This record gives sequence, C-alpha cells and structure tokens, in this order.
Amino acid sequence: MTFDYRPLTPDTEDAFHNTVGRTFRFAEGYWETFKRRIGAENLRTVHLDGRVVGGLGFYAAGQWFGGRVIPCAAVAAVGISPEVRGGGAAEYQMRSLVEELHSAGTPVACLFASTQRLYRKTGFEHAGSRYSYDLPMNAIGVRDYELPVTEVPLDSPAPFEAIAEKRARLTNGHLDRTPGLWERLLQHPGGHQAGYVIGNPSDPEGFLIDRYCVDHEETGHLYVRDMAALTPSAGRRLWALIAGHRSTIPWVHWCGPAVDPMLCLTAECKRANAQLLRWMVRIIDVAQALEARGYPSDVSGELHLEVHDDLLPANNGRIILTVANGKATVTSGGRGDLKVGINGLAPLYTAFLPAQVLKSVGRLDGDDATLRLADQLFAGPEPWMPEIF
Repeated sequence: MTFDYRPLTPDTEDAFHNTVGRTFRFAEGYWETFKRRIGAENLRTVHLDGRVVGGLGFYAAGQWFGGRVIPCAAVAAVGISPEVRGGGAAEYQMRSLVEELHSAGTPVACLFASTQRLYRKTGFEHAGSRYSYDLPMNAIGVRDYELPVTEVPLDSPAPFEAIAEKRARLTNGHLDRTPGLWERLLQHPGGHQAGYVIGNPSDPEGFLIDRYCVDHEETGHLYVRDMAALTPSAGRRLWALIAGHRSTIPWVHWCGPAVDPMLCLTAECKRANAQLLRWMVRIIDVAQALEARGYPSDVSGELHLEVHDDLLPANNGRIILTVANGKATVTSGGRGDLKVGINGLAPLYTAFLPAQVLKSVGRLDGDDATLRLADQLFAGPEPWMPEIF
C-alpha cells in the first residue's frame, strides 16, 4: 500500500466531498459554503494507491497566548473512508500536515479531537478546555437595565471584533478568527439568530450573539453562540438581556472556561449543568512558538530546555529561553535542565497544566528550581475558546 498527501485539485474535489462530507454528515448544499469558509487552498487529500481515501482542512488563523496572537493552523474535517480506517491513512496525513506546516513556518496547530490516540501519535496534546453550560432562565435573577442594548446585523463581524480581541488578550487559547470563522459563527441555518452590543454602540462594553428554538415540551434553549462582557455593568446587562427570554424559553446554553466568571453575576449557579470538551495543540516550530507568545511582564529568567520530537528533528536539542519584559528570545545550547517531549510542551506552553503537574504524569522532568521557573514564565489565565470548528 502506498499513501500520498496532496493539495485539493478540481479533479479530487468530488472525492474529498464524498469522503469527508460523509464522515461529518455535511448538510445538502453545505460543501460550497465549507470550502469558501476554510479556503480551498487549505484543503488536503490523502490517497491510497492513487485513490482518494480521505482528507482534511485547516483555517489559517491565529491563537492568543500571553496577550499576543500567534499564527496557527486550526485543523478541521479530518476524515477517512470507512473501508480503510485503521490502516494508517489518518496518521499518515496528520504526519504529512505537521511536516508541511513546519516547512511553511507555522508555529502551532490546534484541533478538537474525535480520537485523542491518533493525534498524540503526531505530537498533539490536551492544551485547553471548552465547557458547555446549561442554566435555567429563572436562576439568572439579574434585573440591571442601566446600559443600552442595540441589535446589530450579522452580516459583518465589525460590531464584535474589538471586544473579542480585548477579551482574547486577557486569556489564553482564543482564536484570532479568520473571515470564514466569523461567518461560521454569525450565520447559522437553524433557529432565529440575533446579535447585540451592550453600551455605547460606538464603543461597546459587551456583546451577545444568540439563536433560539422552542419546542412544545418546554425544553427549548437560548443558544449563545458567543458573548463577552468587559465591565461588571456590561455583564449584568448581558444577563438581564438573556433573562428577558424566560417567559418563552426555559434554558440558556453557552460555552466558557471551567471557572466561568460570568456565573459570579447570576443569582444561582448550583443548577448549572456543565459538559467538558478539550482541544489539543501541537507545537510545530519550538523556537518560533516560544518567541511568539507573550509572558508575564514582571517575571524574567533563563529556562534551559532539552526538547525531544519524534516527528520533526529540527525541534530536537537543547535551547535557552530567555524572558524579560514580557518577551522571549530563544538560542541554541544550554544545560537542558527541563527535559520535555513535544507532547508535554504543549500544555505547559498554553498554561493548561503547570510543570509540577506535568512532571507527576511523566510528561517532563527537571529539578524543583527549574519547575518553579517554568511555572512562573508560563503562568497565565486558563486556556479556553468559545467555539468549536
């Protein structure tokens, strides 16, 4: 058996659609929308003995870490024909993608995994969370109407972009959305969807993008596609806006971090149901990734690393990470005090798990002083993202 990995061409487009579209149950007519949003230039096919047996795509996006945005491949739609699954096609195309991204100079990649074992084989590891919450409308209990609310059209991300960026700078893991990712968020085929900005429309303090559907058994939800509040008053007004649906919609559903500060503003949260979904990160170019992210401005030091990467030899070896004034430089050499595989580096890099914890599960090794320094350098807010892609 001979595998081959290629860019999408007009001759292979139907085969990609039939294979990957069937895997993810694309709705009738969705293929052209999907291709436009992700970009045909970002679609790849995997061939077995000359026949298309799978494919994948990636959004050429960015991801925020330490207050800085880093070029990132957000991998989506990894699909393999059922009759060849388990034969190595998926691993082959993921290895090929990682090698391609490294050659292109992309520092990191991220994805939501349907099966973690496959992606761990190619250097991905859990690096952030996305919690889905359900809360009864009658538990919100917020009646603050001080700030104005303005409904805005959903034909452009312009009303929401500045707020989304300010929120992203304050946390880790948010995507710097491409036009296609914004369109995917703002346009939804099911239910009534609406967008609102909170506060002065020319300089808003928050936003809400939602859709709702109601059934006849009173189990309908208001589905929050995304929401953000930069001030306490915007947070209270946002909840009051949501609670205004309580006469016809019994539940609100949204996504947030494991410790969601928005629940500090509701009257009750003990009836909030939460469901966990984790995303994974692959450090594609170690030196570029380390230099591109931001770091705490009040911490400085030299961290001596020894990195091991089975797939990308260029990442192997000893390097010195020097951090000062929130920025970093990477040079070759050093003592190799922190020994880490590429899988272990991802959750440290995103601030998902501290070095002390990663050592306890065998993902890295170092003495106590080295681990403390690593934890100080990579300290930051919990990494999460509001969307799945």
